[in-house]
Amino acid sequence: MNQGIAVVTGASSGIGRATAELLAQNGYYVFAIARRKYRLEQIRSDRIEPIILDVTDDEAVRKAVAYVISTKSRIDVLVNNAGISQLGAVECVPLEAARYQLEVNLFGYARFMQAVLPHMRNQKSGCIVNIVSVLSRISVPGFGWYSASKYAIEALTDAVRGEVMEFGIDVVLIAPGLIRTEFVPKELRLLETISHPPAYKNLLSGIRNLVADEPEAPGPEIIAKAVLDAVTASPPVRHALPLDSKMSVIARWLLGARIFAWAVRLQMKFSR
Repeated sequence: MNQGIAVVTGASSGIGRATAELLAQNGYYVFAIARRKYRLEQIRSDRIEPIILDVTDDEAVRKAVAYVISTKSRIDVLVNNAGISQLGAVECVPLEAARYQLEVNLFGYARFMQAVLPHMRNQKSGCIVNIVSVLSRISVPGFGWYSASKYAIEALTDAVRGEVMEFGIDVVLIAPGLIRTEFVPKELRLLETISHPPAYKNLLSGIRNLVADEPEAPGPEIIAKAVLDAVTASPPVRHALPLDSKMSVIARWLLGARIFAWAVRLQMKFSR
């Protein structure tokens, strides 16, 4: 059997890094893509090859996929994972910041899908895994722009799935809940860059409380395992976390319950 070829974006840390390493451990040759060269070099091996690029750069994405094809002749797996989270009240997040989030989270995924799909169609096989979020189905105060980007990815993914299934290509959504990575600290730092009036004091406190349990959440390896399951078996259309992990199911339920309860409390508060 030929060695599988995988492309993983956002591979310098968190879910992307864990996924790149697990795929490499399971026989794939992985092109690990991210902006931070020094972080990617830490995982370079005989099965992991770093590619430094920004997913908002059309030409860089095209060149990267062309390089993979020129060196390996095929792409079996694309894992779209690179993303950012700009939190804050919809009123207060500048549209420039909102557009950039969509540029990374939505169009970054689309660029890679458009680049790899012609090759997957020609080889009549392939699997695309788009990492979304539990918040791509439940939008709550303070997470509006982030959820909008993830909702959009779900819609795009559902359309693509129907468009390419006749070519032997699987398209899967994986929607993590709260995962212990660098993501939460980064999004909280970005939140600090947004100016909010005093009226949003409770909202900002609620945002921080919602992600406060991140240090106790499951690690990114649990999502990497879900990706591996998706690309090596007959994948479900959408799954959130590995079904054989009691911890992951509990974590997902707790996060969903907290989001729902918080949203209800806010709705009651503002409807008085």
